[in-house]
Amino acid sequence: MRSRLRTLRTAPVRTVVFVIQLYRHMVSPLRLPTCRFMPTCSQYAVEALTEFGLIRGGWLATVRLAKCGPWHRGGWDPIPERHPRDHRSPDPHAADGRNELHV
Repeated sequence: MRSRLRTLRTAPVRTVVFVIQLYRHMVSPLRLPTCRFMPTCSQYAVEALTEFGLIRGGWLATVRLAKCGPWHRGGWDPIPERHPRDHRSPDPHAADGRNELHV
């Protein structure tokens, strides 16, 4: 049952990613390279959809496409990092040193 539910959730994402891949391989090579961003907007959309799903990934891709114009300088713009849903307080004994207590 769980596998079937996961398939129902990922099917729309896979369909949108497929359409983006069609664009990347059939339409994009016919145009001059003009993307201001790294990764390209289509790669960003694929990564966002794959990482965050149809709703949030689609929103991130839409916002990125809205930036695509002469008013934005472009540059490095990766998808945001995914934060754990776990909202516990930071562990002061964490090994990475980021959660150290400063006196």
